[in-house]
Order: sequence, then C-alpha cells, then structure tokens
Amino acid sequence: MNKRIAIVGASGVLGQELLSLSSQFSYAIRSIIRNEDKKHLVEPLSQDVWIGDANHPEELTGCFEGIDTVISTVGKSISLFVREPQTFAEIDYQANLNLLQEAQRAGVKHFMYVSIFASETSPKLRQGWMQEKFSQELIRSGLPYTIIKPVGLFSGLNDLVTMGKSGLLLTPGDGSPKTNPIHQRDLAQFCWEHLSDANTVLEVGGPEIHSRQEVAELVCQMTKCRFNLNVPLFVVKPGLKVVRLLDKNIHDKLSFFTYITTHDMVAPVYGQRKYETYLREEENLT
Repeated sequence: MNKRIAIVGASGVLGQELLSLSSQFSYAIRSIIRNEDKKHLVEPLSQDVWIGDANHPEELTGCFEGIDTVISTVGKSISLFVREPQTFAEIDYQANLNLLQEAQRAGVKHFMYVSIFASETSPKLRQGWMQEKFSQELIRSGLPYTIIKPVGLFSGLNDLVTMGKSGLLLTPGDGSPKTNPIHQRDLAQFCWEHLSDANTVLEVGGPEIHSRQEVAELVCQMTKCRFNLNVPLFVVKPGLKVVRLLDKNIHDKLSFFTYITTHDMVAPVYGQRKYETYLREEENLT
C-alpha cells in the first residue's frame, strides 16, 4: 500500500512546492488547509482536501485518520506587510501542538516539522522560540520525528523587494553577516528526500552564501531602488522598544529580523537555485 502523507499548510508557499513535487512519488496525499477560499490552490494536485484551522482542535478531529506521516509547514507569516491577529505563540506553538495531539490520537507513525534555523537562540525572539518550544514537545512526544531547519526561504525575503520598489531599502547593522537562504522548491525536495529519516534535526541552506549587504544590493539592482541604507544598531534597538509599545506582533517580527540580519546564518549547502535568478523570475511575473 502506498504511504499516506498529510501536508498541513498545503496552500502556502512551501506547501504548494511539496504538493508539486509529490508527483515524483507514489504517495497518497491529503492536503490540509485553513480556508475554503484557498482550495483552488491545492485541488489540481490533491483530490483529498481537508478544511480545518489548526488553532481550533475541533476542526482537526479525524483529519489524520489513515495517515502514516504528517508534514507540518504551519507558521505565522514573517512579513511585516501581512497582518494576523494571532501571535507566534498561538500559531507556531499551539497550532502545531494541536496537530501533534491529533496525530497521536489517530496513530500517525511519523511527524515532520519545518521550523527555522537558529530557533533556539533566545526566548526573547518569539518567532524562533515558539518554533523551538514546539520542536521540544515533538521530540518528547515519543512519536518518530524529523525537524527541518532552513536558514530561510527566498520568498521570506520578499519584504526586501517590496521595500526596494518603494525606493528605500533598510538593513539593520553593517550588512557584513553571512547567510544562505534556500529556494522553496529546493527545500521541498530536501523534505521529500529526508522523509524517512526518523528522530533527527536537519539544518539546511541554499547553494550560495551572501553577506546581507550583497542581498540588499541584488534587490536594489532588480528593483531600481534609489536608497540602500544601513541602520546602526544604536538606532535600531531603541526603535524596537518604541514599536513594542505600539504593536507587539510587529515588534516580534522586527526583533527576529534584526537578529538574523546582524548575525551569521549559514547552514549546510543544498540545492541549485540562486537568489538572483529567483529575483529575475519574480520581476518577470509582476
């Protein structure tokens, strides 16, 4: 019998890539999405679709019946331009915990979770820490697990493109820290390749290592941004304190963004797709 896989968050950027590449295998796929209006994004590739919000456990009852492996891509958007009322604690931790508990109830044999590189850094960085908190719950659960920790997706840098098109791109710090983000399709391929790796945590990045300044310069080149500026940390840190008083969600996103842009974020290299090529393709689509 073919292995039965549930992809949670199948209508998202990574979820759609996982679905697209699933045709390479003989898996039976169930797509689990939050909203009915996203159904058209998964139906061409998955006839088995479950509508349910992971923040509401009652909507998950039965969603993993007959499933062998769950792949969760559930996480709060990191974009500053996407407004969600839920916190990182509610989505990255509690929603995934609800999924894990339903998986245990249904007798699922394996749970793959896509987290983020450096999630263990500090409880003050809520985005990463809530993912790390769930990862530890998963490890303690007794259910065979695979935790994937990408440096970041190319699509996760789209806020830089939005800023570049506005004419002003700001980078915290001096731009010297290194990073190797990965294309979402390469990450999806990596997930499928490691689907059978149980009880392991895998870090992964893309094929090219850039400084943050080089990333900003590539974005400016593609968007014809007029001003590409570095913001000193002695300006950023007091600014974050003010933002925290006004909007906790934005503060949490900016805090993690500031951390990753001012520290080296380099994971083992994987894939072939380059960031510059991704930017050119995105520009051709807009």
